[in-house]
Amino acid sequence: MTQARPRQTGHPRSRLLQLAAPPGGMVADDSLPCLAERLGRLFGLGDTMNLDAALAFRGGQPATAQSAVIEQLSRELATTRQALIRRIYGYGVETEQEDPAAFEPYLNAWLTLQRKIAAATRQLRDKVRKAMKDQGQNLARLAELDSVFDHTMAGYTSQCFSHISKVLEQRFQALRTSSEQSPEPGTQPGDWLHRYCEEAQTLLLAELDVRLEPVLGLLEACHNEVSDSP
Repeated sequence: MTQARPRQTGHPRSRLLQLAAPPGGMVADDSLPCLAERLGRLFGLGDTMNLDAALAFRGGQPATAQSAVIEQLSRELATTRQALIRRIYGYGVETEQEDPAAFEPYLNAWLTLQRKIAAATRQLRDKVRKAMKDQGQNLARLAELDSVFDHTMAGYTSQCFSHISKVLEQRFQALRTSSEQSPEPGTQPGDWLHRYCEEAQTLLLAELDVRLEPVLGLLEACHNEVSDSP
């Protein structure tokens, strides 16, 4: 029986941008330069040469893609994602501190989870690329291309994700201040902290989906290659 591959709905990047935007702020995608211009800012001469080499790559086995290998990778992706989601929903539960209004313990716990997500998704992406190199020349070439893009954009990606912790600190302080200065009727003293933890979890879930997008794209290409094979 064929294992259904994981599917994502919506646009993870747009969702993460909306969650990280200031309250009431708008995310204007049309204000961004075109894709070619943005890539031109990130790719230097050496990166362009690596990209050309990847496009001309002729390695890989001449055999066709193997469905069993791809299905196993899809199952592993689903298992990894569910394990990370369980960890995310545990954020804030085990945070121990003497001062509930101190942000640092919650930041440290959040950064630990963010590093786990980054490491797990990176390992999975590497594993899929490695498997693709033995699944025919087309998938081997795609794996080379993805490796170039991954390496070139690693610094930029890390910088973008590091901004989320600053957004969290702003939300933490805003919720705490609002609770102290103008508490809503019927709310408990710790309700603001519970709300903060929920928002932090939502941001982690959105980041997880964004980090898994390249893996999903690679697996989608693998499934398409299997479907197109005679």
